[in-house]
Amino acid sequence: MTINNKRSKNVYLHNMRFSIIIPSYNQFKFIEATIKNVVSLKTSCAQEGIDIEVIVFDNCSVKDVREVLENYRQHIDVLKIEEDKGQYDAINKGMEHVTGEYWTWLNTDDLIDVRGFVEIANYLKKNKPDYIYGDIEIIDENGLTLNHASSGEFTLHSLTHLDASISQPGSFFKTEFTYKIGKLRDFKFAFDYEYVLRILKNGGQVIKINRIAAQFRYYKNSKSGSQDARFLIEQLNIAKEYGSPPYSRLSLLLNLRILKRKLFN
Repeated sequence: MTINNKRSKNVYLHNMRFSIIIPSYNQFKFIEATIKNVVSLKTSCAQEGIDIEVIVFDNCSVKDVREVLENYRQHIDVLKIEEDKGQYDAINKGMEHVTGEYWTWLNTDDLIDVRGFVEIANYLKKNKPDYIYGDIEIIDENGLTLNHASSGEFTLHSLTHLDASISQPGSFFKTEFTYKIGKLRDFKFAFDYEYVLRILKNGGQVIKINRIAAQFRYYKNSKSGSQDARFLIEQLNIAKEYGSPPYSRLSLLLNLRILKRKLFN
């Protein structure tokens, strides 16, 4: 897979620019908080010499969601309302419009930590890794803090043999490196896990910042909170593809968790 990079030739102008892709589908409960968050981010970063590009691809959501998007239309650089094949596909569509030196995607129930982001952006003004990420704050439906989480510093081996945990919220990808390795693959749940493994397999430079970079919303009906065994099955199959043996710690752990979810959910 390749990305149309015609727009990339003249995009890195005076200020450093980041592109945030928001894949949207019927998430009325939280989408306004997410949009307000990126608007606040835009305002704060403008004072730091950082441009924020907001790209929203909405999969023909219900009227209430579309009204929220229209209410904030002036703050959205690219807004497309069209059918897609799933979250990964909406993000891939958004990639075609990226003009930032770094990009990420933000789910419609998560938030970017403004202070943590500015710290990452200032680091990237002098250093140019292919992938940079921070810690996350886990919040509930009401925005209350549940916990702090960190993926720690990982390698291709650790993610395929020991622990598949990554923190996509608060992650930023170098656009030029994305052109090299291509778009997200068509997984329903674990496309972010596969993408990080692909970065590592292709020799991408990865940097961890010890700072909260995003708020990840955890609740019963979210993908991560749904207890859906398909998420773990995808992780297991991807880990095998990238070299995880049948009796690795990770394979055994995932198989046990899959069995538990099938039996008790």
